[in-house]
Amino acid sequence: MSRNDDDRFATPPLDRSVLEVPDVLRFSVCCPRRDIAMMLVDGEIDLRTAPSFRDQLCRLFGAGPVLVVLDLSPVTFMAAAGLRVLVDAQTQAEKARRRMVLITAVRCVDRALEVTGLAPSFRRVRSLDAALADHAVGYEETA
Repeated sequence: MSRNDDDRFATPPLDRSVLEVPDVLRFSVCCPRRDIAMMLVDGEIDLRTAPSFRDQLCRLFGAGPVLVVLDLSPVTFMAAAGLRVLVDAQTQAEKARRRMVLITAVRCVDRALEVTGLAPSFRRVRSLDAALADHAVGYEETA
């Protein structure tokens, strides 16, 4: 068998552009006040997108807000990997004496939290107004 025969059976280099799927998870972040950060999460949270979700949450917590509001209402799929990210974020929030509130007006998120028994671990609300309501109690804005 010649060298050319060996090359004929060699595996061609992988064309990663064919394997890569466009992101199915998008984020939008805003900070309406110094002490509040909000992140809208849109798409599927699964094993492939969970690392990106974790990175975005780390950046959000790094900004130092007292309250982190995660709007998960546009989420279309929540896998166990996404739940792990939420549990880790909740733990991080508690250690830093911060609060994390989830807006979960979508069945796939609520169902995943309920079936796994994680629902009581999170403050869940149906709207941004509800998320901000109990944070506003006792809040005095200073000039």
